[in-house]
Amino acid sequence: MHFSKIALAVLPAFALAAPSIKRQGAPGDPGFYNTVAEIYSGQGCTADTFVWGDPIFGLGGQCQLLDRNDNTPDIYSYKVVQQYPDCVATLYTDTGCQSVGVVAPLNECISSAEPFVMAFVQCPFS
Repeated sequence: MHFSKIALAVLPAFALAAPSIKRQGAPGDPGFYNTVAEIYSGQGCTADTFVWGDPIFGLGGQCQLLDRNDNTPDIYSYKVVQQYPDCVATLYTDTGCQSVGVVAPLNECISSAEPFVMAFVQCPFS
């Protein structure tokens, strides 16, 4: 069996792209996430303060803890890298989403002097 060099070069790209599309799914699917962001433990979205990529699950329309498993360092910077169309993430520095919210635009780093602790994602289907 022989494959062309182009086919072999393209296969890894398809293998990487397909799972990410499938994982996001659609509203109402089990495991659906509306937003994926990179979280950082310091000011600015720099490699030395990068913690990990973090999905926000569900349909949105409610405050959600950013540290759901009590294992995340304080989050001072946040960068949305993937988002379901027409969803908007707003971050808060208090646990009740009562502080001044900071909108997190797609592919822009936002930072705060106080750690972000909650997110509220508004989607058309929320």
